Amino acid sequence: MISSTNNPLYFIGQGDWEVPDPNDVSNDEGLIALSWELNPEMYDRLYPYGIFPWFEQEGVVFWFSPEVRSITATDQVKIAKSMRPYINGRKWRFSVNTAFEQVLEKCSAVDRPGQAGTWITEKFHENFMALHREGKGYSFEVWDGEELVGGTFGVITGAVFVGESMFHTQTNASKYAYIGMCQYLEAHGVIAVDNQLPTEHLDRLGAMNIDREEFLEVMLHHAGLVSEDATIPRSDNYRLSL
Repeated sequence: MISSTNNPLYFIGQGDWEVPDPNDVSNDEGLIALSWELNPEMYDRLYPYGIFPWFEQEGVVFWFSPEVRSITATDQVKIAKSMRPYINGRKWRFSVNTAFEQVLEKCSAVDRPGQAGTWITEKFHENFMALHREGKGYSFEVWDGEELVGGTFGVITGAVFVGESMFHTQTNASKYAYIGMCQYLEAHGVIAVDNQLPTEHLDRLGAMNIDREEFLEVMLHHAGLVSEDATIPRSDNYRLSL
C-alpha cells in the first residue's frame, strides 16, 4: 500500500509502515522519507517505486525520489573509441559476483557527488552484504592479473538493476566494468540500469536523464512488483564485445 501523506519528518521502516507516494517529495532534491532502519525488506518494497537511500546522518537514513533520474537501457550502452583497444585486446579480465565485498569496500572510498566523504557507512555495508547473501546484491569486477582494478555493484529488482557505486584504480577500468555489466545484464534479461543520479560520466556511457514520471513508468512495467527478479549467474571470465 502506498501512503499519500508525507513530509520531511515522515519515518518508515518500523511498525506497520507504508511506502510513500514517490511523487510526494518534500523538497527540490527529492527527499521523501527518513528511517532509523535499513534492511533488505525496505529495498524490496521501495526500489520498485524508485525510492532509494542516499546517505546516513547521525543514525538517520535519508530516502529520496529525485525529479530527474539517470537510466541506461542495457542494450544501448555506449563504447567509446578509446575503450575499443581494451576490449579487443582483452587487457583485463571481467568477472561477475566473485568479489562482492572487495568491490563494496573499494567503493566505500569513493565520494558521492555533492557529498563529503563516503556514503557507505557500516549500516549500508551490512545491508548490502545481507542483500548479497539473499541473492539480490551483485558485483561486477575488472582484474589486472590478480589485482582488482575496477568494479561496480548494485541490487536487482525485477528486470531492473539499481547501480549503487563504482570505482577504479586504473584509468578506464570503471568504464570497462560498466560496459561489461550492461552487456552481461542484457544477456540475462535485465532491460535497464537505474543509475539513480545523473553524471556526465554516465551520460558518456549511454545513460538517459528522464523525469520521475517517465522513470516510474519503466519501473511499473519492469521492476520487482510485476516481474520476478532476473537471475544473474556468477562468471569468472566473461568476454566483452564491441
